This record gives sequence, structure tokens and C-alpha cells, in this order.
Amino acid sequence: MSSPVILSLPEGCKVKFIAEGAANLVFELDLSEIVDTSSQEFFQGKLLRVAKTGTKAYLHQELHAYWETVVQPLFDGGDLVQQWLVRLRTNGTDQGRDDDDIISRLNAALHANETLRREDFQGSKVVDAEYGMLVEDMRKRDEDDVVLEFKPKWLAQSPNAPPSAKRCRNCAREAHRMNTKKRKKGAPILCALDLVHCRTDPRALEHVIPHLTSSGSGLVENGPANNSSIINWLVTNTLLERLRDVQVGNDSTGPLSIPDAKADGESTQAQNENRKRQLEQLQLAMTLRDCTCFLRVRSRSNGVHVEAKLADLDKKNWHAKLSYWQKMERTLQDEGYYAATEEPRQITTCRLEREASHCTVGMSER
Repeated sequence: MSSPVILSLPEGCKVKFIAEGAANLVFELDLSEIVDTSSQEFFQGKLLRVAKTGTKAYLHQELHAYWETVVQPLFDGGDLVQQWLVRLRTNGTDQGRDDDDIISRLNAALHANETLRREDFQGSKVVDAEYGMLVEDMRKRDEDDVVLEFKPKWLAQSPNAPPSAKRCRNCAREAHRMNTKKRKKGAPILCALDLVHCRTDPRALEHVIPHLTSSGSGLVENGPANNSSIINWLVTNTLLERLRDVQVGNDSTGPLSIPDAKADGESTQAQNENRKRQLEQLQLAMTLRDCTCFLRVRSRSNGVHVEAKLADLDKKNWHAKLSYWQKMERTLQDEGYYAATEEPRQITTCRLEREASHCTVGMSER
């Protein structure tokens, strides 16, 4: 069922800037002065997400339509962070209120926190758009709740990786990032392949748990019950396996398989339709590879429960990204990042690299 378009934020609603990413800004809604109780009830537990200036992302109405018609049908209802389109402004006024004030209030709240923003994000503002997005608030509901989030990323190997690759797409990309960004060496990232092997491989679980229970998540501090619940979720959940399956199902050949666009008249209708279909599938796969997984651990009288949902499933702009995706695959191949032969050599905990090392040790002991 299609979600209703909310005409406007309720009268008297205040906003507080809380977070941002490369393309969007997130605000908390202060509903304390809203008189309309029905509006207060509806907007409770939701955050306002708006687009930033200077991005190549699609407009929120197009993002929402894609989420509703393409992404949402792939999952069970409880698997996704819910979202609703909200009107930020109209061509005139709504019930006597000047909608232009909403954008200015958002920018004022943003400006008040300018010094707290990441340096490369400072200066960007709320885009002058008609729509924003209400999103389900996945933060703590109660004081004892624990919330953590992570990016599942590529839960299966890239179709363009060499058959003999010793690294998955995630770990190869991270090794490349370490070399090109001249980052200080720290703890290796979590290998995404381990996330979908916790059910069958205790060693995968051993690698995942430290990544999820560090980084200030609070799980360790809140006792073994929370840790136990997270472990149980990792070995029993079907959400990440489902995410992996729809990633693979929509990209079995990789970005490098997309044929170059040809001038009008140089390709047949069938070829054009095939390229369009490949691009749409790759677009969806890359959307699914860049989502966020929220885990909310809640203590109740009948035990500790884990609520898991996927968010940030925004339609990728293949027009702007395709050449980058293809270039990255060639780089990871040609410069030895898939093969783990790059210079200088980076250390990863990739599942494939561990398996290759284990096989080498096993053969040497024979």
C-alpha cells in the first residue's frame, strides 16, 4: 500500500540537527508545543531527513517512489526502517502558514551547530526542495536500550573479481583506500563475508563480535545478556542472507559487463533494452550494497530482544556512478588488491585471505 504524502510538518514543530551524511541531513522533531494531538501522535518516533546542496542524488520524491515500488517488495515489512514523504514547501501557503520558513529554520538549526560538523561537510546547507522524508527513529526508546549500526556492504564477492582472488570486494576496496588516502594503520575492517557465515562457521562469529561490540556500542558495558542476544541474532537471522541473495540476484555479471553506450542507430532495440535492464539491476544491487543495518537491543520482562532493520536504501544514480564503479573494479584487479599483492602491502582480515592462508599452511604440513 502506498504511504500517504504528508502535506506539511505540524504547526509549532521545532527542529534540532542531529546527524548528516554525504547527501542528507537529519533533524529531530520537537513536538512539545504542538496542539493537535493527532499530529503529535503521528510524528512521534520519526526523524526528518532532507537533502543537502551540491549532491547528485535524486529528489526525495523519486527516492521514495523507488523505495516503495522496487526495494520494499524485496523484504518483509518488519525488515526495513519505514519512511514517509513529507512536504517542506508549496507554491503558496498552507493554512495561512508560510512554508518557506521551514527551510530557513532547518538552515538556522544547522548553522547553530556548524563548528560541530565534520570539516568537509561544513558550509553545506539544506537544499531548497519541495519534499523531505520522515524516517522511523531507530535510536534508543528506553534508557536501557542499546543501538548499534553497521554497513553490511558487499555480502558476496564481486562478479568481476578474479577467480583466484584472495580478498573480497570490501576488503580489496579498503586496502586500496588505505594506500591512496595514506591513512594511519589501525584495526582492519570487518570482512562482510563473515556476516553471512556466522550460522555455519564459529570462526566467522569470532571475527564479527569484536567489531560489533567495540566502537562505543555499549554492548559489553551492558552485560552478557546483550552480548548473548546479539550472538543469537547473528547465528539465526535471515535478514542478512536475504540481503545477500537480492544483491547477487540483481548483479551476476558486475559493472564491467555493462556495454558502452552507442550513438543512435549503432545498436538494435534489443541491445538497448538489454543494456537498460542490466543498468537497472546494477543500480538496485549497488543500492542494496550501501544500506545500513540497525540493531536495537531491548530489555523486557520476558528477556532481551533484538530488533533489526535496514535503512538508507536510496536509489543510486548510475548516470553519475557507473564510470566510477567500473574504474574501481579495474583498479582492484590491475593493482593487485583482489590478489593481495599490492604495494605497499596492507593487512586485512578478509575471509578469503584467511582461507587461502589456511590452505597454504595445510599443504606445507603435508
